[in-house]
Amino acid sequence: MIESSIDPLERGRLWVVLMTVAINVVAVSLLTFAPWSDWRTGLALNFIDNCLLVGFAVVRRDALLGRFLVFGLAVGITELAADAWLVDYTRTLDYSIGGGPMIWRSPIWMPLAWEVVAVQFGYIGLRLWERFRGVGLLLVALLGAINIPFYEEMARKIHWWQYRGCRMLSFTPWYIILGEFGIVLALLARTLRRGSWRSAPAPAAARRSFFVTSPRFSLPIG
Repeated sequence: MIESSIDPLERGRLWVVLMTVAINVVAVSLLTFAPWSDWRTGLALNFIDNCLLVGFAVVRRDALLGRFLVFGLAVGITELAADAWLVDYTRTLDYSIGGGPMIWRSPIWMPLAWEVVAVQFGYIGLRLWERFRGVGLLLVALLGAINIPFYEEMARKIHWWQYRGCRMLSFTPWYIILGEFGIVLALLARTLRRGSWRSAPAPAAARRSFFVTSPRFSLPIG
């Protein structure tokens, strides 16, 4: 477990981020038993996450979490292009099973989902880096390789999206599993090398590393 800081703000920030992780895992697991699940459940879950994260940042005037939220939104907007590439060019990603309004080729709630993921892994990665340095980076990369594919696997069962026409482990493409490991490791390594999250705005270096290493810009192997 990540040791909480003596600073009450740091402790509160850690708990609210971990709370969103726990809520998401439990909610997604339960939604596999809901045949009526569609894009609305994805939107509702990400609305709850953002109420917690944004609410904490505003009420506690938390500049660090605010920077992570801005960065996460940039990640979510960038990912729209990656989704369009997989939907239209590789034809391995299918969002049609969820229905609902779209932004380009992505469900309307997808930028919010990536925002939350970026905040979760960005902040937990920062704490692991501060405590364990290089080993911490490896740990958060391994978490990325396990946690995000869990959502990819569950997404098909709860009618959010599905993959086809590429090599997969169960229903998750190999390029997603390997890509998530690389994206988290590269994002954190480049960001922390350029400077501290605690004093920097949403860093351009991290946004570029996400765009370049995103698994959704990786070439699927058919």
